[in-house]
Amino acid sequence: MNSFINAILVVALALTFVSAGFAEIVVLFDEDTKDEGGKGAFVPLFISHDAGSTVTVTKDEAISGKSSAFCTPSQSYNPNMAGWGYSIDDYPFMSFAWKKDGGTGIMIQMAYNGTWAYRYFSGVNVTNWPGIQLEEDIPEDWMIYTRDLTQDFAKGWNLTGLALTPWDGAGGYYDHIILHTKESEGKIAGNPVEAKGKLATVWGNIKQD
Repeated sequence: MNSFINAILVVALALTFVSAGFAEIVVLFDEDTKDEGGKGAFVPLFISHDAGSTVTVTKDEAISGKSSAFCTPSQSYNPNMAGWGYSIDDYPFMSFAWKKDGGTGIMIQMAYNGTWAYRYFSGVNVTNWPGIQLEEDIPEDWMIYTRDLTQDFAKGWNLTGLALTPWDGAGGYYDHIILHTKESEGKIAGNPVEAKGKLATVWGNIKQD
């Protein structure tokens, strides 16, 4: 009898481990803590800056938690961020949120194995680099997206870097940048925070295409 119970416990533990191992989230940026992709130093990951661009972590705006990354025009980037090399086959879904106070376009770029090729943008694609347009207009209020990178782009690549690209006009805010194994893991737990005295977003406006 004891051996039968022990066998059940072993199976239960194994199933728990498999479930926990599959349901994984890699936080690239949310609160800039040590357990995220930037190891608590997200800003220094961006070693290149076009047109005097800068990246800061600000508490003035956020959709998840209390912080977001703010990038001034035109872009800050690094295709080979220290310690990165996240397998998109293991983490096919990417979620991110952004907003922009002005200008004509905003973009986020993903480097695969040190090479730029994969991009999402809203508004005008200033340089006409290949990418997927998410909205015709810039996001004046927070918008969050969950995308399947393997369907949008390709399988078999590693995410090695990011470019935050607000392009023109005002800077862009980026938040809740995560990789995950299941589409449902991209949702923000609880109520979105209020930004500058107004509701940052509502679930009816959340895009999870």
